Amino acid sequence: MFRIITTIAAALLVFAPAARADELAVPTLPVFTPHESAWQPDDTVFPYNLWRIRVTPEQVVAMRDACQWFNAQYDELRNQIYGFQYFLADRKDDWSAPGVTAAGDTVAANLDQVAAFLDPRVHTLFIVNYPDQSEYSPVFHGDSMYRLWFQYTQISDKIRKRLPSGQINANIATANVYGSVIRDSGVCAGA
Repeated sequence: MFRIITTIAAALLVFAPAARADELAVPTLPVFTPHESAWQPDDTVFPYNLWRIRVTPEQVVAMRDACQWFNAQYDELRNQIYGFQYFLADRKDDWSAPGVTAAGDTVAANLDQVAAFLDPRVHTLFIVNYPDQSEYSPVFHGDSMYRLWFQYTQISDKIRKRLPSGQINANIATANVYGSVIRDSGVCAGA
């Protein structure tokens, strides 16, 4: 068994393309298109069980679409963001270093594309609470999806401003928190 694994590993090394240390392969994400499904938000958790009568059909579709995107592209985008952050930091935050600007521009474009997709959906997820005019989402983890979207807009903005990796880090870490909350809650399962 060990010999088979060793042989496969050696073959992979021989046939794998050599990556240059000054390049970061960041593919452009395909445009995401949601589809119909029978997914419904979890309304069994308090206080969402009390708010279920406030959830509109538009909010269900908005969260379903956002969840479908999350299931399809979140991990890839997260890996690109972290990869770029480390790539930039390894070059001592020198945006003129080979490959940094191109990789940053691609990551920012991917973030912008995702943010444009999520924007109308996450804004649909909130309603105004009367009489104090506060906003909240009656959809389980609708607020987490909104906050993930917001962090993506901030990361893209900081990349476009060519800021150091350390200044982008807080938004990346916060986006990771909300992405983990969404994943760990299972809210998007079956979307």
